[in-house]
Amino acid sequence: MDHLGDGFGAPKGGIELADNEIAEMLRMLVESDGRVQCLDLPRRRLWIKRQGVKILPRFVSFQGLAAALFRVPQFRPSPRLSPDAMQAREIVRMRSFAAAGFLVPRVVYQSKTAMVMEDVGLTLAQHLKDLHSVDPVAHDALLVRAADALGCVHAAGLSHGRPHVRDFFLRDGQVGFMDFEEDPASVMPQEMAQARDVFLYFLVVASASIRPAETCPAAFEAWSRHAPEAAHRELRALTTLAGRILPLVRLIGRVHMGSDLRRFIMATEFLMKAPLDRAESPNTAKAGQDG
Repeated sequence: MDHLGDGFGAPKGGIELADNEIAEMLRMLVESDGRVQCLDLPRRRLWIKRQGVKILPRFVSFQGLAAALFRVPQFRPSPRLSPDAMQAREIVRMRSFAAAGFLVPRVVYQSKTAMVMEDVGLTLAQHLKDLHSVDPVAHDALLVRAADALGCVHAAGLSHGRPHVRDFFLRDGQVGFMDFEEDPASVMPQEMAQARDVFLYFLVVASASIRPAETCPAAFEAWSRHAPEAAHRELRALTTLAGRILPLVRLIGRVHMGSDLRRFIMATEFLMKAPLDRAESPNTAKAGQDG
């Protein structure tokens, strides 16, 4: 049934729309069919998202190919569902993040296959673009802050599924999360999905950081401070698998070094050197300190 959203994800309740705003929102829902649309109202900006046929991002396709060709189950994409099932899954995942205290876009309205959300401002990808040439230190610090937030997500027993800076946002200095279409925990254990989160996020950090020699270790340490021991173990296993296929990936890259291959190589090379055996998060008792 169609209904106005309850504002989950809001710090202090939902969003109250005026009658004319509700009328305009419903008019656009009925008269247009774009998958993601911006709705500018006099007092606010909203976003309409419809579930349906979608062209998969290139790396999602690359993930599926790698999972099958190289037998890396951690790269399996989530199953594609019907539009109403996709909508239900995303709403459930948004509610889970909100219930755990994480920022997500506030939902104003939802139907079986569409939802209307508040505008959350600039994504982290947009912030990074603005900072790249004017403040390199702040640029890389933002990548580290997002890694810290991802560690908190994992400490809460959750996984994002598609942890890219275009799917993160900032509100009052706190990192928020959106676009929960990928649900890797539906096809693998949660700790494996968390390890996949980290690997995918370091595809961004390794390639986008201005000072990777400093920023990659700082981002990894930020994640490690919170991450469960099981996620560390699974990340070690995933990195071992990625390391085994790295020579073949490099060989393919000699023929055609696309951006996805380059990011895979950079992330794998860093994680192979990272202290993956360390599990010093607050969630893990250190040896000799629990008795």
